Amino acid sequence: PPPPPPHSVFFSAGRIFQSLRVRLQKSFGLRHIWQIDPRLARKEHVFHAPPLTTDLLDVIKRISPQSRFTPTEKGRQVWETDQNAACWGEYEALAPLFDNLDSLPKLILELGPGMGRSIVFFNKIWKDVEIHSYEGEGTTPVFPTLGPREDESFYANIQALRHVLDFNNVHNATVFDAKDIKIPELPGPYDFIYSFHSVGLHWDLAHFLTDILMQMHDHSIAVFMLSPEFHPFPELRSLPHSILDCKLAWPKDGWIKLLVLGKTGSVSERLAKLGGRGHHRRHRPE
Repeated sequence: PPPPPPHSVFFSAGRIFQSLRVRLQKSFGLRHIWQIDPRLARKEHVFHAPPLTTDLLDVIKRISPQSRFTPTEKGRQVWETDQNAACWGEYEALAPLFDNLDSLPKLILELGPGMGRSIVFFNKIWKDVEIHSYEGEGTTPVFPTLGPREDESFYANIQALRHVLDFNNVHNATVFDAKDIKIPELPGPYDFIYSFHSVGLHWDLAHFLTDILMQMHDHSIAVFMLSPEFHPFPELRSLPHSILDCKLAWPKDGWIKLLVLGKTGSVSERLAKLGGRGHHRRHRPE
């Protein structure tokens, strides 16, 4: 038979190359890093990722099912870049708030720390802070949007969390197990309470607000990452709050909202500088 036209040869070669490229991306963990915001990816690596063992990868995939990291040095580097980029995006969104505080937080509570990237980040950025984290080990992880409060709303792996904190030489963070203690029983009140990928995003803040307010003093600030489907509820409208736009690390063109919340009117002036009660403000770093 006559040889195929040149364009069909190139087409077949292109498809083979594309298939090979995708397989290589998956094998070496490169596919994810090409989707990370490049500016955030270039920021300082404050969080350091330990070697990605099979057990650690199982925990990461349990918390983030979309993860495609591999147990290789390249996979470790990609996860480290991803985690640091996420921290910097959140920090930049909140920088105007932190800049207007009379003093930086000293006692901090994170709800649902996952693998601990934010604990490491704030510990090293601010120094001299005491961080408490509230986490659990639920057996059936689900990922609702604005879901109800459940006994297993917190479901990570506390042993893996402590391993990551130890690897980063963070020894002043206390991990509280959700099965042993309730939020109102924690040794607060706290200067700063936050939840970036748990309460507010997967779990409806309305179900936790009463407990969280019990851990806030008159000058406390609380921050929650919000689901796109979030709508203010009656209890929230009576509290000083502001909503900021936050740059996501992944996907690279993604944005998400952060709710900044106070307990009393003493916080209103600080929030007014962000845009006022219930106002949306977008911070775009240069």
